[in-house]
Amino acid sequence: MCGIAGFISLNEQTLGNGQKVLKCMGELLAHRGPDGEGTWTDQAGKVGLAHRRLSIIDLSAAGAQPMKGRDGTIISLNGEIYNYLELQKSLSGNWDFSSESDTETVLAAYDKYGEDCVDHLRGMFSFAVWDERKKRLFCARDRFGIKPFYYVVVDGVFYFASEAKALLPVLPDIETDPEAMAEYLTFNFVIGENTLFKGIKQLLPGHGLMIEGDKLRTWRYWDVNYQVDWDHGEEWFQDRLRSLLDDSIDVHLRSDVPVGAYLSGGIDSSLMAILAA
Repeated sequence: MCGIAGFISLNEQTLGNGQKVLKCMGELLAHRGPDGEGTWTDQAGKVGLAHRRLSIIDLSAAGAQPMKGRDGTIISLNGEIYNYLELQKSLSGNWDFSSESDTETVLAAYDKYGEDCVDHLRGMFSFAVWDERKKRLFCARDRFGIKPFYYVVVDGVFYFASEAKALLPVLPDIETDPEAMAEYLTFNFVIGENTLFKGIKQLLPGHGLMIEGDKLRTWRYWDVNYQVDWDHGEEWFQDRLRSLLDDSIDVHLRSDVPVGAYLSGGIDSSLMAILAA
């Protein structure tokens, strides 16, 4: 569970303490990534990315982040892209891969598809891509929100991180949001994009975020598409379910480190362990 963080100025101001801010946010995310750390800022000091690495795919230095692509793209990603091997194959004609990392496949997909790259990603992820050529920051969160993404705007600067606590040092005052607190105590979660900290928001599952100049926009790139199928019988659905489970387990087992399974005593974890064995 890597940790990501970063900032971008919305009003062209230079952050003189940008590296210090990145270091501070990175230290607050250190528990998420014991295998490496990295920071990057542009020459003007208006954009910065930080990363704490938990190595799973491509344990070499080639998989370190923030990772640079071509034409000035650079990414900080938390998560796993399960179909990275298929993406490497389909994108190889458009991209010269220099690593075996699943992170690089996101850079390659962004290079070809732009913000629509998320439509081609299968996995759990949150990431930020700085596009130097287009001068924009593109962020996205996976379809079910497995990987977190929090952000806040303070004094004309957009900050983001994998955990809300990494954003607390940039807040002028730390206050709880009473409405969010009431929702949490009622439902055991906060509805919508607000968080327990006033001013800090979360990027919703299945959403993208783009910053160009001083404009910030978010949009939903995916939603559940329920379909009714009366054309197949019980046996077909049984076979289909088994096929989907086998395929899902197979891609989840892709790893350059040992993989284990937690057994809760319920049917889901037991079934996954059996299929993975």
